[in-house]
Amino acid sequence: MKNKKPKGKKKIEFSKTLLIQESILIWIHTVAMIVLAYICVFLGSYAELPWLTAMVALPWTAYGVS
Repeated sequence: MKNKKPKGKKKIEFSKTLLIQESILIWIHTVAMIVLAYICVFLGSYAELPWLTAMVALPWTAYGVS
């Protein structure tokens, strides 16, 4: 018997789909926090940036775990 190749596209695993969606979401979140940091600096609120850096670092840490 000959091995036949399956026709059509191979279905992407669910874990890979979740990882792609998480990648997109984390980049949107990171860009949004950079824009928010720019607005804070532009408006003269220099003392409020540590919470912005935490909001960017923590999702990236969770992404590394997944």
